[in-house]
Amino acid sequence: MPKGAGPKDADPGVPVIDVPALDFWDTLYGRRSIRRFSDEPVARELIDQVIHAGIWAPSSCNYQMWDLVPVDDPVINARLTELSTQMGNAPVNVIVSYGSGYSTEHWAGIQSASALVQNMSLAAHALGLGSFWITQLGDADEVRRVVGLPPDRFVVAVLAIGFPKIVPKSGPKRRPLDAVRHWNHYGGRPIPSTADPEAWHEDDLSVYQRARVLNGLRHNKPRAWEMAAIDAALDRFVDAGREKPETRGDHVGRWLEVLPCTGIVAEHTAQARPAFRFDVLERTPEVGQFVVGRLWTRGEFRQWPHAGGPELERGVYAHASCFFRLEGLPKAQRAELMLRLFDALEPGGDLVLGYVSSRSLHDAIEWIRSRGKGPKGVEYVLSPDPNIGPFASLGPNEAESLARAAGFEVGGRLARLVLPAKGELAFRTRNFGRAGALVRGLFDVLRPLENLPGLGRLLGRLQFVRLVKPKSAPRTG
Repeated sequence: MPKGAGPKDADPGVPVIDVPALDFWDTLYGRRSIRRFSDEPVARELIDQVIHAGIWAPSSCNYQMWDLVPVDDPVINARLTELSTQMGNAPVNVIVSYGSGYSTEHWAGIQSASALVQNMSLAAHALGLGSFWITQLGDADEVRRVVGLPPDRFVVAVLAIGFPKIVPKSGPKRRPLDAVRHWNHYGGRPIPSTADPEAWHEDDLSVYQRARVLNGLRHNKPRAWEMAAIDAALDRFVDAGREKPETRGDHVGRWLEVLPCTGIVAEHTAQARPAFRFDVLERTPEVGQFVVGRLWTRGEFRQWPHAGGPELERGVYAHASCFFRLEGLPKAQRAELMLRLFDALEPGGDLVLGYVSSRSLHDAIEWIRSRGKGPKGVEYVLSPDPNIGPFASLGPNEAESLARAAGFEVGGRLARLVLPAKGELAFRTRNFGRAGALVRGLFDVLRPLENLPGLGRLLGRLQFVRLVKPKSAPRTG
């Protein structure tokens, strides 16, 4: 009798193939999410063992109403990839479904399927495979139809499986045990489940951004349409500093990057104007030094709004840039930040400010996204960079009113993206199938409207303004 064989109505609970003997804790702490797989095919016997480990997970009332469809057919996987690009990375996608009429209270069916996926992830690692837990499925009903699952089975997730091409040396940094464990009664302050900046306590935002930035995940990818807009603003407002000096210590002036968070934009700006020394204004030393390490000039870290770290010097910066960061601050801090930046600039210095306008399509697109079939949640709020944490678009006059109140004069304006750029449309609708093609076609028809005079200032999503500190302002340094 084959290994693990038994009566058809009951599984004996032994491996279906010969498996390596591994320490449980090594397997648990050694598992990594794999995002790049080799093209090497995976034997079906290995996949069967992974799935077999999955079905020995606990399930609500022990109903076990899961059905799994492992897909190794390249043609079917290509159809799945059209629904979600994440399903195009591995040679095998295991579609995990559960009976829609079972264990609905408190999403117990989803909990059961999730336990199964966790078992499979650990088993894949133990067998020398890699896995990636996919929840961005595009149209989950279409995924179900592609693999032939009946209508009463809903697709919970997909587990991509293959041999790893790249294995992370260490896992993402975890929130400390003391921050998440509360004996007998909750005693902490939760990280908010809203994108409203007014709901976030400054300490919580610092903790959240520190954890997300330093874990080295996908948040360090630039977006071409935003970088193109930033380049246009820099070209319009700051002509100096384009030539890279031969020696790192040589610079034509000092530049302050304001709340760069992941450092995506800061790195890009420093590369565009390498003759300046770039300092970084951030909430915490960890994030600030992380960004400083990305910059060729290796400037210095300054801390705000927290006390205790090195504070901003006054009157020393020729330029400062703050791209899409006012939107993440509560209103009271926006005014305070403007005053700090005014003091930090030398007379005649300027602040290049970029913000997302509430008068643009941004809020409408975000509303549609939050109610559609795409990714949902605070972490997916449509914002540049991507923004990590709360985000609320600004009223068309709000930023300039704050600037004038701090003493700035407006030295120029630039607007971009009345309509989403073609690259952004392709990215946003990549999992929409035919509907995505229709949306892209519609915007192609509308695109000539962007050239109407004054429309950018009125409806442009990305607004840039050059804010100048008057030369007559007294030196404060």
